[in-house]
Amino acid sequence: MAAGVAAIRYLERTQLWERAAELGPWFMEKLKAIPSPKIREVRGMGLMVGLELKEKAAPYIARLEKEHRVLALQAGPTVIRFLPPLVIEKEDLERVVEAVRAVLA
Repeated sequence: MAAGVAAIRYLERTQLWERAAELGPWFMEKLKAIPSPKIREVRGMGLMVGLELKEKAAPYIARLEKEHRVLALQAGPTVIRFLPPLVIEKEDLERVVEAVRAVLA
């Protein structure tokens, strides 16, 4: 129980939900700006972001992990899901965007 209370206090002190509200839309706009015919849609809430492709997502997820050390999940056959921690820095998200750009090129 002490760990839960400490986690809640940390969230209150750092207001991480505000970071998610700020960085999430920024991250989605950067992903939408990638010029790739493979992208169907970018959607999400806060920092939970889905990148829907017009083809199977699994090969691209594997390349993101192997070539760029970016952890992503599959959400259905054509969606790459990003669930970064709320403490992620903007520079790290920029690196993810560049990795996605390279993989989808």
